[in-house]
Amino acid sequence: MSKTKLSIHVTVSSSGTYNVNVSPNTFPSVTPPIPRLSYVFSGSATAPYTIAPTGSPDKDTFVEIVWNANLTVGVSPLQIFGANIPNELIASKFIAECLYDGAAWIVTVRPSFDEVGIIGEDRLAASSVTTAKIADDAITLAKVDAPGTGKIIYGDGAGDPKYLTIQDAEFIIGDTVLGATAQTITGDASVTKAGALTIANSAITTAKIDDAAVTPAKMSAGARKSSIAIPVYFDTAGEIGVLKYTMCFDCTVDAIHATVTKAAATDTATAIFKDHGGTVLTGSQIDITTGLVLGNIVTTTPTANNTFLAGEQITIETSKTTAGSGNFTAILCLTHD
Repeated sequence: MSKTKLSIHVTVSSSGTYNVNVSPNTFPSVTPPIPRLSYVFSGSATAPYTIAPTGSPDKDTFVEIVWNANLTVGVSPLQIFGANIPNELIASKFIAECLYDGAAWIVTVRPSFDEVGIIGEDRLAASSVTTAKIADDAITLAKVDAPGTGKIIYGDGAGDPKYLTIQDAEFIIGDTVLGATAQTITGDASVTKAGALTIANSAITTAKIDDAAVTPAKMSAGARKSSIAIPVYFDTAGEIGVLKYTMCFDCTVDAIHATVTKAAATDTATAIFKDHGGTVLTGSQIDITTGLVLGNIVTTTPTANNTFLAGEQITIETSKTTAGSGNFTAILCLTHD
């Protein structure tokens, strides 16, 4: 004997309750007996809407509710046989299968007519989403719990993720016991939250400076100064002419001070200074005139051609018509380059 399913069509038009009488012998009388009764709901209504069983059903009474209606979503917008239908299902077309087990109605919802399924948070068991079910690169920052200002996530000493709070001007320091800590710089330096680092006064000791690391450019102007004393004689003709001296370091000749050690007689004693290539240091000529006495100083300030590399030579060309006097000591004032 074939069995049939009887469908009853209900059109919803407003909020409220639709009662389904589930008592024995209250279903429409047909032959052969109906194994299941199906209610098809259509139309549009406002929430809330309730489909409720009435009467006293026998055990294994089965009622199918086909929801093909439109309903505005609100608080508990739709209830079928005591089961709250998740909001995400309201906009879809679904089937609710209601089976009476002798004590209560068991409601099973087939999420959609196309069997694709819609799963909301209230249909997921706690801790049911495993790592394997999450696609790579699928968790965006918007999905991460907001840590709050100045907090980062790190692995603690037990290997678990935790929040670490970082205050102004603190750094994250690795810690093999705790995982990581937030610390401020102490000791020889300090830093601001803008990233400005300040080294404490007198913090750089000799041990902290590499050998040959301090260049002249790192020294103060006074520390770069030095001088060379060169005696120049005019006593005999053999002492007058060209003299060369090797410079021991890179330098610039800033000034030449000539101190008279023997006053010039009869005529002027002259000295001209030249660079390694034989070019006169501009403004370097020294004249010891007959009017100068012992201890007088003649000063010149070279303005060009006055730089030397270590190992290059400075030339002093002397001249005097009558030998015998006019001696001086040239003090070359130098700046290390």
